[in-house]
Amino acid sequence: MPFSSTLRTAAWFASVAAPFALSADSVTLRPVADTRLSEQFLASNFGNAADIVIGTQGPTAGSPKNRGLMKFDLIRQIPLHSEITSVALTLAVTKVPLGGADSIFELRRVLQAWNESEATWKNRSGITAPWSSPGGAAPTDFSSAPSAAIVINELGSYTFDSTTNLIADVQTWVDNASANFGWIAMTQLEDVGKTARHFASREAGASAPTLVVDFIPPPRIGDVSHQDTNITFHFTVEGGYNYAVEYADALPSMNWLVLTNFGAKVAGFEAGVTNSILTSPSRFFRLSRVPCNCR
Repeated sequence: MPFSSTLRTAAWFASVAAPFALSADSVTLRPVADTRLSEQFLASNFGNAADIVIGTQGPTAGSPKNRGLMKFDLIRQIPLHSEITSVALTLAVTKVPLGGADSIFELRRVLQAWNESEATWKNRSGITAPWSSPGGAAPTDFSSAPSAAIVINELGSYTFDSTTNLIADVQTWVDNASANFGWIAMTQLEDVGKTARHFASREAGASAPTLVVDFIPPPRIGDVSHQDTNITFHFTVEGGYNYAVEYADALPSMNWLVLTNFGAKVAGFEAGVTNSILTSPSRFFRLSRVPCNCR
């Protein structure tokens, strides 16, 4: 997946950007929305509850199914065009049933918008926006394939460790924020009673869910200088990536031209580029980066 940074230059160019070293970064997030979907309380919303029940309750309650929704806001937390390298979601189990059954819980990417204060087993956002099937169903309301799965049994904290699907989910949301509807959590044994567990919600304070995302920020042009009719700038070439410097004399442009290429199989280095703007009063530069798969 390419990542880009654009620089505009002109004959009177006087602005100077600071050098920017591309290195791995990490952010820890709490949910901005979470709630429970309850088959027992079809039209009830639990958006303000301090816990989220996920799984199937016992026969005393009628063995109803429960699912959990959670969403994390990535805007302004992770720069656009960043490369996601690792994702881990930690949930805290606060209550287990007596004689409860152990089961595998899974996360699936939600594909429809929902409202924390309105979502119920029947509807995702008010009475005019129902789920395709009560409780949601694949592949319309959420993904057919799990993004991550883990066995959950006793009290304590549980982490859905990084998987290619979790990384792909977050990468999709960083690239296109309008597609971010979070995850739905459920047990794989919804036909088995007493698999239900109480999980701390975002209202639970220190026990609230946490999402840790590691990422590589997008490449960025820096250390720009203008001398006579030449523009010179620098950027960091990271090991394991190929870089292309392109230019256009007007925007928008459908015809970016390649100025030069750089690559680093193992060790990174600082690259410098000089280009004449004698024939163009205004020129735009674009920097893209793709993995070279050469390590």
